Amino acid sequence: MLDIAKEAASQAGAYLQERFLERLVPDEELHNDVKLPEDKESERRIIEVLRRHLPGHAIYSEEIGMVEGDEEYLWIVDPLDGTNNYFIGFPYFSVSIALQHRGEVVLGVVYNPVAGQMFWAEKGNGAFLNGRRLAVNERDDLTRAVGTYIRGRNTVTKEEEWAFTRPFALNTKRLMRNIAPALDWCLLANGWLDYIVMQRSGIMDVAAGILIAQEAGAIITDWEGNPYRHASFSADHFPSLVASNGRIHERICGLIGG
Repeated sequence: MLDIAKEAASQAGAYLQERFLERLVPDEELHNDVKLPEDKESERRIIEVLRRHLPGHAIYSEEIGMVEGDEEYLWIVDPLDGTNNYFIGFPYFSVSIALQHRGEVVLGVVYNPVAGQMFWAEKGNGAFLNGRRLAVNERDDLTRAVGTYIRGRNTVTKEEEWAFTRPFALNTKRLMRNIAPALDWCLLANGWLDYIVMQRSGIMDVAAGILIAQEAGAIITDWEGNPYRHASFSADHFPSLVASNGRIHERICGLIGG
């Protein structure tokens, strides 16, 4: 199943890379989002691969919603994570594919075609980038820590974002907002980032990335410090999480509401 997920991500990613340098015409521009035909074509290619190899499995994808099947196996697909970045020519986007088995995420693939980065993990077997095993870093100086902020597209106001992020911007080296959360989790997994704070974001965007970060040794909790447990997928589930290399975790949690 890992090979099938990689095949699907590779085919969709090749198409997205081919289209990336074109002047894109959106189907619709919204206040916080943009709808592109490239999203739908990437999704079509992913679903075609999954259906060809695993016709009985259920699929939930961002554009089409639920594709019915045996929900013992549910594929959670974001065919273009970072659509707004893609639209404006910013090369920070990915294809994200996760597999949930009986309510637990057991496989995740995140592919950044521009950088040629194929991240993947299987539960209990570690996380990898192009075949190289990943591990979080060991930074313990909060003032040198670099993190990202992930917010829900329609669940957090700009005023809430400004108030929430201020303590992190003031007390750590840098807080970024990359608007492609699947890749953010992979950067944490590879030791490039030190922490992530997530505020009411949909699990579809991050399911694969969370598993990759977990398998690389990241500590993931809710805002109160309780260990993260994947809940059976729901499109209406918007968790708020903190993730880190573990060494700065309590101090990052302490900045919430600070």
